[in-house]
Amino acid sequence: MLIVSKHLKQQFTKMNTTATKTTTTTTTTTTTTTTTTASTSTSTRKFNNIKIDDTLIPTTSLSLPKNYDAFKYRRWIHLNEYNSDPNTKISIMTFNLLSRHYLWKQIFGYLDQKYLHWSNYRFPLINETIKQFSTDIMCFQEMEYAIYKQYWSKNFPNENFKSFFVQKSFWNTTCSNNNSEFIDGVAIFINSKRFDVLDQIEINFGKLILENKKEYDIIMDLYERVIKKNTVALILKLYDKLCDKVVYISNTHLYWSPDFNDVKVLQTKLLINELEKFITETDPYIIMLGDLNSNLQSDVCKLLSHKSININNSLSFKNLNYGKNYKIINKDGIIQNPFNFTNVYDSLLQTNQLHFTSYIQSLTDVLDHIYISKDKFIVNKILSEVDEKYCSNCKIKGFPNNQFPSDHIPLCTEISYK
Repeated sequence: MLIVSKHLKQQFTKMNTTATKTTTTTTTTTTTTTTTTASTSTSTRKFNNIKIDDTLIPTTSLSLPKNYDAFKYRRWIHLNEYNSDPNTKISIMTFNLLSRHYLWKQIFGYLDQKYLHWSNYRFPLINETIKQFSTDIMCFQEMEYAIYKQYWSKNFPNENFKSFFVQKSFWNTTCSNNNSEFIDGVAIFINSKRFDVLDQIEINFGKLILENKKEYDIIMDLYERVIKKNTVALILKLYDKLCDKVVYISNTHLYWSPDFNDVKVLQTKLLINELEKFITETDPYIIMLGDLNSNLQSDVCKLLSHKSININNSLSFKNLNYGKNYKIINKDGIIQNPFNFTNVYDSLLQTNQLHFTSYIQSLTDVLDHIYISKDKFIVNKILSEVDEKYCSNCKIKGFPNNQFPSDHIPLCTEISYK
């Protein structure tokens, strides 16, 4: 989800309260195998039978651009021809879809409104984007449960994909009533011809702590800042049938606010802990990705890339007290990561060739990331940033527009086993 400036927080709080009066209270997971590939027009007709609310934006009737090409303003950057054997290569995508319930006028009101309409434009454009990208592993954030349940779990644009979904809870994780299917979550779609799914974990970080109270020091900052958030994650254990290997993939969407960077770090550490417990191999293949709402200079990315951070040296933790929570922060204030990760986009990030993954007037930054086991995989290629000339020639700066259906762009990579 988009990070916003402080002066809009009060307006967002009011809108969130109104928009989520009937929100889900439990984490829901559904597993299905998709076997239908439909054209965009067919997909739209099927979706029109679903009751949806597009009152946030003007009603319009538009056609997608002729011969739409999701790669038109992006290109593949080849980094390594390590292995030409196609069986060893895995293609991966992560994509924040921008839930239609987050299209707040304070943020998106300046954009061309006709391209914000969900069922008439954004939904079919997302479907076409998914169809063209068609990676082995496709991960999504801000996927609305109602749409997942009624469409994508049954009529995913690509054939032979098995899907897994975990839904956010109500904003207050202690609530247990007023379920709603309109709350979003994260999903992983797996090419079932390539992978079998051996096991899975659904995580709600707030509930994880509450369900293991004896292991945590439930003091005020932990309760108010971490436990009350409805952030979720999903971990799958995959078996690669082509290469006889086990791969772990995690997808999450960390908390959005820049005033809670400490929370993002602790959510990341909780995810690392659960991943570590889940793994049964001594030298695992791991892919860890999502909308981390954190740029390369953040404590989150430092933790993932450098294996540890010291909260005593971090402004994110200034004036905060997390007590004796030694499962996440040791006695010396160190948060540790036992895994040796690398960011697949590191070559572009280090040379300032990836300027954004989220593009909107109030924020243009790299918030989405794909991390992999550094000693187990090699990066063959990555999908470039959006062409700078295209962005500079756009009269209105920001997405969604006629070419890009979300404020986030998909990140894609192809990796190989070492």
